[in-house]
Amino acid sequence: MSIISQDKFVRLEYRMHLKSGEYVRGSAEAPAYLTFIAGYQELLPGLERRLWGLQEQEAVEFVVPAAEAFGYYDPELVQAYSRKRFPPEVELKPGMKVLPSILPFPPEHPLTIKEIRGDTVVLDLNHPLADEDLYYEVKVLEVRDATPEELEPLQQCRSCREESME
Repeated sequence: MSIISQDKFVRLEYRMHLKSGEYVRGSAEAPAYLTFIAGYQELLPGLERRLWGLQEQEAVEFVVPAAEAFGYYDPELVQAYSRKRFPPEVELKPGMKVLPSILPFPPEHPLTIKEIRGDTVVLDLNHPLADEDLYYEVKVLEVRDATPEELEPLQQCRSCREESME
């Protein structure tokens, strides 16, 4: 029986919820599904580490602490931007989620407008799950050797990362 290890194709069903019980992926009634190739940083490192070594049909529950998930809330990541940097036709409101193009990097998740002060828009750049421990229920459905076709783009990406680190 195959176990989750380097270069394995993995398919699993899972549910992920917060301490409050709020489901972020899947629900009490139905799981979410995930496929990935092990060892290529396609998942949160804290999640993949806990899956490593599991076998097909194995079911586990575990917690990925905030420090290994999306980190802790950083007040330095609440920043003010000029209203002029946003499209004038968009009515901005506190609590609204936005994907602004004004940042020096594209955000990986929608950002929250914390407040609007005259011509200033205050954005929270923290990940929405910052400070949250992630509670997982996982069942491994399939583990097999990844095909050369599945591995090729991941290996190319890995060599690019390694070259940029030299």
